[in-house]
Amino acid sequence: MIRKFRSLFQTDEGINRNIKLYLLTVLLINIGFGVIEADFNLYILSMNMSPDFLGVILSLTPFAQVLAAIPIGFLAEKIGSKRSLILVNLVVGFSYLLRVFSPNQTLILLGSFILGIVRTGYFIIQMPFISQYAGKQKDKEYSFSSITIYSSTAFGNLIGGFLPVLLASLFINETSTYRTIMVWASLLIILGTIPLFFLKKDKPADTRKISLSPYLKGIDKNTVRFAGIEFFLGTGFGFLLFYMNIIFVYYYKSTLQAYGTMSAVLIIPIVILLLAGPSLAKKYNGLKIILITRILSSLFAVFTIITTNALIGASAYIIFRSLIGAGTSLWLSFASSVATKRSRTATSAWLEITFQIGFIAAALGGGHLIARGSYPALGIISGVSMVIAFLLTYFFFGKKHLSSPAE
Repeated sequence: MIRKFRSLFQTDEGINRNIKLYLLTVLLINIGFGVIEADFNLYILSMNMSPDFLGVILSLTPFAQVLAAIPIGFLAEKIGSKRSLILVNLVVGFSYLLRVFSPNQTLILLGSFILGIVRTGYFIIQMPFISQYAGKQKDKEYSFSSITIYSSTAFGNLIGGFLPVLLASLFINETSTYRTIMVWASLLIILGTIPLFFLKKDKPADTRKISLSPYLKGIDKNTVRFAGIEFFLGTGFGFLLFYMNIIFVYYYKSTLQAYGTMSAVLIIPIVILLLAGPSLAKKYNGLKIILITRILSSLFAVFTIITTNALIGASAYIIFRSLIGAGTSLWLSFASSVATKRSRTATSAWLEITFQIGFIAAALGGGHLIARGSYPALGIISGVSMVIAFLLTYFFFGKKHLSSPAE
C-alpha cells in the first residue's frame, strides 16, 4: 500500500504544480466542509426547526446548483480555471457564513441558495482542470484528488463531532456552540482560497469558439447518457449522506462523537480502494470496476439502515461510502476519456446538474421521511437508485467499453 501511495507522486511526468496548489486548496476547504457537515443538521434542529424545514434548506443548495451549472461551466471556459476557482471559493466561504452566523431563517435559506449557485463550480471545473494538467496520469490524479477530498472531509467530520462536547461549557447552549464552530470553519474555507492565487495564469480557450451548443442544442448522446445516470447516483448517495448524522443520533441512539469517529475511520477503506482503483482499472477494465462498485454499494446502502445497531450500521455505511468514492473517481476519469474535447466541460456541467437534481429529491424526500420516523426507507431508496445506476451504465456503455481488457 505504501508503494501505491508513493506511486501517486513518482510518475514519469511528476505532479503538475497547478494540481499541487489546487489540492492544497481542496485540503483546506474540505476540512471546513467536514466540520459543517457534521454539525449543521443538528444546529438547525437545536433551534426547534422541523426536519421538513431542514429538508427545504438542504434542497435549496442543489436546486441552485442545477440552475447555475451551465452558466458556471460557460463562465469557466470564458475566464479560465484560475479566476473561476478563486471566485467560486470566496463566494462559497461567505455563503456558509451567511447560513450559520444568524438564526434568521431567511438568511439561512438565502445562504443555502447562494452556496448552491457557486459551489457547483468545484465539480464542473475539476474535470477539465485536472485533464488539462494531468497528461497521461488522469486515473492517478483523479484518485489523489479524491483521496485529498475524503481525507480532509473525514478529518473535518471528526473535529465537528468532538468540538461541540469539548467546548460546550464555554457557551450558553448547544446552538451557540454549533454556530461558533461553523463560523470558524467558514473562515477556513475562505482562507483556502490563498493557494489559488499562485496558480499559473491559464489562458482560456479561444472564446470565439466557445458556445452554448455543447450544453444545449448540440449536446451529444454520451453527455445525455452520463446525465441520466448521474440522477440516480445523486439519489443513491444523497438519501444517506444528507442525514447520516441524524441517523446516528436519533435512529441508532448513538452520539455525534460516534458519527465523527466513524467519519474518521471511513478514510482508511476509502484510501485503500482509491489507491487500488487505477491499478484494477488498468488490469481488468475501468468500467467493469465501476459496475462492481455500484452493485455492491446498493447492498450496503440497505444494510446501513436495516439495523439500529450503531456499530453494524456504521460498518455498512463505511463500505457504502468507500465503494461510492472509488467508483466516482474512476467514473470521472471514464467520462473525461469518453467525452470529446469540445464537450468535456458541457459533460461535466450536465453531470453536476442531474446529480444535484438527485440531491434535491434526496434532501426533500429524506427530510419528509425523517419527520415521520421512516428511517428504513432512506436506505431502501438509496439501494434501489444504485441498482438503476448500475443497469443504465451497463446498458449505455457496456457493449462498447467492456470488450477491451482495460479502458
